[in-house]
Amino acid sequence: MSVGTQSRGAAMAPRARGPAAGSGERWAAIVGGTALGLAGMRRGDWVGLTLAALGGGLVYAGAAGVPIAGRVRVASLIPAPEREPTTVQANVTIAVPLETVFRFWRNFANLAKIMDHLDAVEVESATRSCWKARGPGGMRVVWHAEIDKERENELLSWHTVEGADLPHRGQVMFHPAPGGRGTEVRLTMVYRPPGGQAGRAVARMFGTAPGQQAREALRKLKYILETGEVPTIAGQPHGQRGMMKVTP
Repeated sequence: MSVGTQSRGAAMAPRARGPAAGSGERWAAIVGGTALGLAGMRRGDWVGLTLAALGGGLVYAGAAGVPIAGRVRVASLIPAPEREPTTVQANVTIAVPLETVFRFWRNFANLAKIMDHLDAVEVESATRSCWKARGPGGMRVVWHAEIDKERENELLSWHTVEGADLPHRGQVMFHPAPGGRGTEVRLTMVYRPPGGQAGRAVARMFGTAPGQQAREALRKLKYILETGEVPTIAGQPHGQRGMMKVTP
C-alpha cells in the first residue's frame, strides 16, 4: 500500500536537525540565565517573575545545546495580552445584626483574618488601604486599593489603584435576612491578572478556584462574627482543628 511505502521511506530518510549551539554559546546562556534568574527572584514582584522565567529558559537552552538565536521570536518582545476578567460571587447568611457585619468589613484590616492569601491590610486613610499578600514560592505582592462607593450598612465597593500587580474590583452588599435571621452578605470580585507567565503566577495566589476562596472567606466571616473565633490547625502537627480567638 502507498501509505506503508511512504512510512518506510520516511523512516529511512535522515532526520533534519538544526545546528547545535557551540560550547561558548551554551556556557554564556547558562551563566547569563542564572544571573537573570537570581536578579528576578530578588525583585520579588511580577516583573521579577518574568525575569526569572527568562533566566530559566536560557539555562535550559544552554544545558540542552539549543541555539539561542534559533529560539528568539519577535512575539517574545511583545507584551502578552491581558486576560479576560474573572468574576466570582459568594453569599452567606450571618446570624448577627447588619450593623455589626458592616462595621467589621468596613475596617479593611479585618480582611486578612478571612482571606487566606492576605498577610495584612494596612488602613492608610478613610478610603485608601495597602494590601500585602503572599504568592507561590513566598513571593510578596503589595497593592493599594481605594473605596469608591459606600452606603452605610448597605454597600462597600473598592478598586485597586493604577499599577497594581493584580488589578481587581470588589463589592460587598449587606441586606437584612428574612425572618430576622441576621444579615445576608453578597461578595463580588472582578479581577484581571496581567498576561503571560508572570500573570499566571500572580493569579495562582488566588488558587485554581477563586470562587471557592470567596466562599471560604465568607465562611470564616460568619464563624468569626457568630462565635468570635475561627478554626485553625496552625501549630498542630496531627491536624486537629483548634480555635483562634479573634477580636473584630
